[in-house]
Amino acid sequence: MQHIDAMTSTLDDGSYDAFILWVEKRDDGLALECTITAGPHRGEVVNLASSLLRVHDELALVGMPCTLVVTGDTIRVDLS
Repeated sequence: MQHIDAMTSTLDDGSYDAFILWVEKRDDGLALECTITAGPHRGEVVNLASSLLRVHDELALVGMPCTLVVTGDTIRVDLS
């Protein structure tokens, strides 16, 4: 499981099923765009940035399921 520290969240604390819509490599890490797939926030798009995740082919992450874990003002992405 990969953990990605992310930007400030406006979601309530908890876990959200999601999948990765797009990934873009940046000088300082990756930018991810995820959509929530269940619950009252279904369809919402969450944009994240990570300097912790390192991958050889960032586009291989597109379409992968993940879980967004919100704690306070941060989001962690757990990749399945």
